[in-house]
Amino acid sequence: MKKILLLGTVLLLFISSFVLSFCSSPNENYLQVAKEATTPNFNFLFAKNASLLGRIGMTLKGKKHKTCINTVTSFFNEYHTCSNCEDFVENPEKWNFERTAKPEVGDIIIQHDPQTGRAYHASLIVRIEHGRYYVNHAVRTKYMKNVELKNKTKLTFYRFISN
Repeated sequence: MKKILLLGTVLLLFISSFVLSFCSSPNENYLQVAKEATTPNFNFLFAKNASLLGRIGMTLKGKKHKTCINTVTSFFNEYHTCSNCEDFVENPEKWNFERTAKPEVGDIIIQHDPQTGRAYHASLIVRIEHGRYYVNHAVRTKYMKNVELKNKTKLTFYRFISN
């Protein structure tokens, strides 16, 4: 009985995430959503770059998993998120983004390791002042607002493409 109930729950989660991901539309007020957020997004069920079992596992681990890109992409569409910075950089169009050379407020910054080039952290630009980027971002269990981005080596910028 427990196995049938568990299977039914997993099937329901899969169907609902599938339906929501196709029926949902991007949030045009993503900056307001970022300002109102108080915690990282620990729900990975809508991460389009992970398998169903991976999504469930990451959601169950929640606070133990990296949350930066999942949180930032959820501001734009909570039912169409990304769980890995590398996947986002390789195919930003999958999440309705394009790479840009001139960052603006509302763009996503991806930080890369200077030695390996590997993408490792995502932030949302909420203010640009005198060449400094102020961002909202998540680091595991913490959500920080309007903090200056200190490490500015090897950055790429991505702009949301509204439909």
